[in-house]
Amino acid sequence: MAPKNIIKSIAQSRMKFLLERAHEIFPENKELANRYVFLARRYAQRAKIQIPPMWKKRICHKCKKFLYPGINCQIRMQSRKGKGSHVSITCFECNKITRYYIKTKS
Repeated sequence: MAPKNIIKSIAQSRMKFLLERAHEIFPENKELANRYVFLARRYAQRAKIQIPPMWKKRICHKCKKFLYPGINCQIRMQSRKGKGSHVSITCFECNKITRYYIKTKS
């Protein structure tokens, strides 16, 4: 049986490769890109590793599909004095709105 750190590093590299390929192939083949995201998430779950934050924001939290700005999602920035600024990502597949709040210096 292989040590856990070797398994995690292999899963990390495969997950990164699949997410990069999903980004490249999405405009031509959406189903294949979504399959790559499914497999990458499966690697992360099985090896108990986290998806990098850069890619985690590119996956819809509700329908778990790959988000490609301008094709199947919309990204907006809103800044409000006193309430704080945020980036909102709207998935066109399931209409889920995800907000990422921006921390301001206090």
